[in-house]
Amino acid sequence: MVTRRAIIDQLKKISFRHDGWGRTEVSELHKIILPDEEIYECVNGFYDGGFALLVATNVRVLLIDKKPLNYLSVEDMRFDMISEIDYNNRIFGAGIVISSGGKNLHFSSFNQARLRKLIGHVQDCMAEVKKRQDNHQEGQIQHLEQINNQLEAFIEATQQYQAELENQSQAGNFVASARLEPPKPSHELADFLYAQSLLAQHRKQQDEVDERQPVAAVAAQPENPTEPTLVSVNDKQMQEMYESALQEVYRAQPEPLPSEDIIFQQNTHEINPIVVAYSKLPYLLRNRRFRELSANTPEVAST
Repeated sequence: MVTRRAIIDQLKKISFRHDGWGRTEVSELHKIILPDEEIYECVNGFYDGGFALLVATNVRVLLIDKKPLNYLSVEDMRFDMISEIDYNNRIFGAGIVISSGGKNLHFSSFNQARLRKLIGHVQDCMAEVKKRQDNHQEGQIQHLEQINNQLEAFIEATQQYQAELENQSQAGNFVASARLEPPKPSHELADFLYAQSLLAQHRKQQDEVDERQPVAAVAAQPENPTEPTLVSVNDKQMQEMYESALQEVYRAQPEPLPSEDIIFQQNTHEINPIVVAYSKLPYLLRNRRFRELSANTPEVAST
């Protein structure tokens, strides 16, 4: 972790006042800056969230916003993530727009000189990163071309060895054929072929694992929604889970009582008026019984 004294020393090198505007943001720098990171330029300004400090280092751009009550906002933008930078210079201040990964940062400051220097440093770092990426790609292409040439030379040497071995065998000179040494690939070619064999082995193992995985799918829903069709289930546990899910979603029809008529065996999803009437029979019979009892009981004279 970087000490606060080291941050102050770096700010003094660039002539930035650490005890003026933005001192609360400066107090957070030693918690954000990496040990091998160097501050190139700092500038105070405003963005969408209010006052903030914009810092450019040798590896990234930082926006630090420290508010009272420990409210802290930090935006980290690496140089390889920045896609576009727009700079606008006016009479009273300047503004920039940094585009990074679909996010735009609008920042403005009255210190035009520092902001211009910061943007120049960011552009130089972006160009350097782009150059390193291009050089890396070119190096990869050259390495693959070199491997290809070595592979062609090895194949040609192997063919010559096979031809010479056949000639010596046909001539009956078995001693000379035994002394022939097969061609050997170079260290780079051997490492490349070994890596390709490991990659092919890994792909084969991955394909075998994918084939062993259970495959369960449900076909298109038939006319009767209570009877969906299972295409293939390789695991017994998956089969049981599937059947229990069917019973949970599509409730099975209850078995009819012995006293019920065949009419009650219809689909439970449909509303049958006879079923509704049958469910109200106990209530009607009870009311009828109460009426009969009240009719047979003599009225008691009130005193």
